[in-house]
Amino acid sequence: MKKRFLAVLMALVLAFSAFTGFAPVEAEYALTEEKMKEVLIAVKGKLDIPDEFTEFDYSFNEYTGEGRYYFNWSNEDGNERISVNADANGRIFSYSRYDYSSSSANEGKMPTFIGEELLPKAEEWIYQVEPKLKGKLDLKRCSYSAYNKRYSFGFVRIENGIDMNDNSVSITMDAFNAKVMSYSLNWNFEVSIPKVTNPITKEAAASLAGEKVGMQLEYRLTYDKDGKEKVFLAYNPDRTYIAIDAKTGKAYLEKNYWGSGTDFDEGFNDAEMTAAENSEDSYSYNGKSVRLSDAEIKKIGDIKDIITAEQAVNLIKNNKRLYIDPNLNKVTSRLYSNDGEYYWNLSLSDDRPVDYSKDYNYRDYYRASASAQINAKTGKLIRFSATTKDYYDYTNEGSDKFVANFTSSQCKKLFEEFIKETDKDKADYVKKTNEYDRKVTIYYNDSRKDYDKVGGYSYTYGRYYKDIPFSANYISGAVEATTGKVTNYYVNWTDAKLPEPKNLIGEKKAFESYIACDGFDLIYELVNKYDNSDKYYGVEKEVKARLVYRTAISPNFIDAFTGKRVDWSGEEYKPAGVSYKYTDIAGTKYERSIKLLADMGLGFDGEEFKPAQKITNEEFEKLLAGNYSAYVRYYINDVAEEEDEADDPEDLIPDDETKVTREEACVLIIKALGGEKFAQMDIFKTGYSDEKKIKKENIGAVALCKGLEIMGAKSGKKFKPASAITRGEAADLVIRMMSADF
Repeated sequence: MKKRFLAVLMALVLAFSAFTGFAPVEAEYALTEEKMKEVLIAVKGKLDIPDEFTEFDYSFNEYTGEGRYYFNWSNEDGNERISVNADANGRIFSYSRYDYSSSSANEGKMPTFIGEELLPKAEEWIYQVEPKLKGKLDLKRCSYSAYNKRYSFGFVRIENGIDMNDNSVSITMDAFNAKVMSYSLNWNFEVSIPKVTNPITKEAAASLAGEKVGMQLEYRLTYDKDGKEKVFLAYNPDRTYIAIDAKTGKAYLEKNYWGSGTDFDEGFNDAEMTAAENSEDSYSYNGKSVRLSDAEIKKIGDIKDIITAEQAVNLIKNNKRLYIDPNLNKVTSRLYSNDGEYYWNLSLSDDRPVDYSKDYNYRDYYRASASAQINAKTGKLIRFSATTKDYYDYTNEGSDKFVANFTSSQCKKLFEEFIKETDKDKADYVKKTNEYDRKVTIYYNDSRKDYDKVGGYSYTYGRYYKDIPFSANYISGAVEATTGKVTNYYVNWTDAKLPEPKNLIGEKKAFESYIACDGFDLIYELVNKYDNSDKYYGVEKEVKARLVYRTAISPNFIDAFTGKRVDWSGEEYKPAGVSYKYTDIAGTKYERSIKLLADMGLGFDGEEFKPAQKITNEEFEKLLAGNYSAYVRYYINDVAEEEDEADDPEDLIPDDETKVTREEACVLIIKALGGEKFAQMDIFKTGYSDEKKIKKENIGAVALCKGLEIMGAKSGKKFKPASAITRGEAADLVIRMMSADF
């Protein structure tokens, strides 16, 4: 029965290959009963598949050119499953395990293992699955996820003591039972690794890179924490990839090559609104008294300054420079506001019915459409787009129907005139940055070949301020070549203030700051060369390795005034995933909790955690940021922003008042869990003998923390609400909070 099934499957595979025109995979890797048995034995020899996983199925994929096998095992109930992806050599490239029952069983519990305990187990599993990786892994990431209660380890390949970032291994493990839940291998086993003695220095490589990389000064658009637009000025490299050969100093500007590439073949080795006066306007509707709020009345009052939809449409139709089809006879309009401005969105269409009874060759089927956006107070055009008719010719007169009356330079001049007429205040701040032809196709009804003609031109004019580009702001559009009319127009502009370009650090210092960032390192990189081929979907790939200093710097913005690295928001870049290691926690009661927090990227700067020291409000709130509560993230962001402000001595309070008491900790924890309103309900009893010492408004939070097993009695039946908590206790509380089933 099994042989018959495989025979049918093979027939289908061959039939599919013939049907699609793709050649079947070479015989060495083709799907056969013996080959699949060989791969399956190899896989099971490396993995421990539990006996209860009695259900099995598989699939096969030829896409890679070697053949990939996908094996799936599950228990009878289907709530546990193991999936494996292996090649024809039995090498495992991915593994995943699903256990739908264990996640709920561990709710509210502290993890059994921490990262340093699981790491050797992870490495042992990897080497069991792929022995050739032993001694070639460099740990780059160890992190714990409180969401799925798993540890994740990330390794990169290391050869001759040098990282090869293009090859990597990742593995996740259950923090309760140490089971491997996922594994992924990205590795090239065939590539030859060159060894370079006495490579050039990093400083020399940086100097050579500086000869090829230019630092562009540019305004960049971002948003502040209130969602308002803001602009910052920064340098960034004009190329994101450059590699310097560690032996010869040759600069490589690309990593992938097509056909014969010499580098591949030879190179190896907003103002605040004032409140309106109170209004006493009230109205009656169906016997009910209705009062309009001040805000509602103010918005209604705005209408008197807004042009009508009809006026907006006439502004479009009467604009002699716009391409308006005479058959646009239907209009729909929508008024909306954005950042205090009102706009009309207009949609124009030709709703004449199509007569389908006519002969197809003579049917008048084309129906024009156009859309526009207009400032509803000023009448200024913001956006316009119109369709144009293609030149279908079923009477063999095609080319005679199309005549380009305007050249590229004439269309450019017409578009620039349109910008000046439409947006005079912006015209002086833009320069043409892009132009391309807009094609129309001439169709024939006989054997003559269809062909394209230039039917118009599209343009982009970028914004500049004092010769510095601002790529996020621009005016774009298109002009039709037969009429010289504008068919597309769009303005993307911000009114946010642009920093004045004074006292800039200059390109040289900007590059020095850029190349000094983490991400310019000596590494082995894999380089691909692609050639046309008759096999494997038409492409054949060759891979080589070379030793280079390579840029992998992101974000790559350098503040134009300070020389500091900044992120997309224009704020100083602070690397994520800080590795916290402490010298004073070994053997303490809270060692595991502190290490678990560190694995989540939470902790305090410095070599000492100081677990016995009383924790401050600010320190505790930062640890709480590890929770997934939006409230905490927002709150902590505010705290972080305030840190840069100098303290006013008169505002400082005695040190003891900054400490967090036990009842205050409960309040902050429940707030972080999103249960603040629930805790305010007058239904809670704590059961503590000193409950009277707890502030009435905090009893709910204390009771919830007790019920969730986050915080209990301090001694006996006493809670001791006014006692301050230590840093070590705080670490333990945060871990318990994240483990709570709330």
